[in-house]
Amino acid sequence: MMKHIPIFFTFDNNYVVPAAVAFYSLLNRAGRDIFYEMHVLHHDISDENIKLLQSVVGRFKNAILEFHDTAGFLSDEFNSGSFSSGHAGSRFTADTILRCFAARFFPQYDKIIYSDVDVVFMDDISEIYDIDLRGKYIAGVRGPFMKYVADELSHLKPEHFEMLHDTYIAGGIWVMNLKKIRADNLESRMLEIVHDDTIIKRFNDQDIMNIACENHVAFLPLNYISYPYLLDLLRKPDFISHYSRDEMFDSIINPKILHFAASKPWNGTPQHADTWWNIFEYLKLPRTSIFRDVPDENVKKYKKYKRLFNIVLCVLAAVIVIAVLGVIL
Repeated sequence: MMKHIPIFFTFDNNYVVPAAVAFYSLLNRAGRDIFYEMHVLHHDISDENIKLLQSVVGRFKNAILEFHDTAGFLSDEFNSGSFSSGHAGSRFTADTILRCFAARFFPQYDKIIYSDVDVVFMDDISEIYDIDLRGKYIAGVRGPFMKYVADELSHLKPEHFEMLHDTYIAGGIWVMNLKKIRADNLESRMLEIVHDDTIIKRFNDQDIMNIACENHVAFLPLNYISYPYLLDLLRKPDFISHYSRDEMFDSIINPKILHFAASKPWNGTPQHADTWWNIFEYLKLPRTSIFRDVPDENVKKYKKYKRLFNIVLCVLAAVIVIAVLGVIL
């Protein structure tokens, strides 16, 4: 008997190619008895890109994919409100905050998984759907850098910082208790935060959810957001975290999800980028504007092998000439 699990994503046209990689890896790693009901909340994904993503999901028999145009919900607030871009290199859009309002868009579900698309799923993740959410609004991965990065939560009001400095959950992957969110009318609280320009939303969706939930959260293991750059931090003698070193190393050695939260494979060179590129090349996906800072890896490989080939040819030619001359002489 198939187990049906709803999961949704929020992104725009720019992130369709990363989404294709994420979708393929999710379904390729899914257990045989898992059926994903996949949804995309958006306001501008083109018909062409919808067909591209449908073709990726259509390779599998254990999923359906539906698109929901949100008609610009909260776009005006996002463009005029107290939202910012987080860390350098972060890119937030109005679609980012849609994920906070899943209870509105999915009335048919009592619980749902949310995932970013700058990820590669390395294992079946279906077990997190069964996490105990009684009394909790959401389950997520506790941010591992709050003790080390001094300004990680410095944008929060003092009362919010005091409440969240040890329990702030990151984005990337959430399990949302839509039934409790509706029962407690949490959407009203989230809308208050969206409209309150005295609350700086540096990390957009994360700040909204963490402040609104007021620590009514459950925690997922760090393996569900395995940061490729975490190993570099662990090499620093002064690095500290809420997680033990064993937990952090386990997230690197046994990742459930690789989350390219900082440097992206398509415009940088993070560790494990080859895993992302392998899927990209296998699916024969198009290079879009977000790839503009990345040299074509295939061209680089071709030039490298062409140089080696030419060197080998020259050596062979020299050997042949010497041999011929030896015979003549």
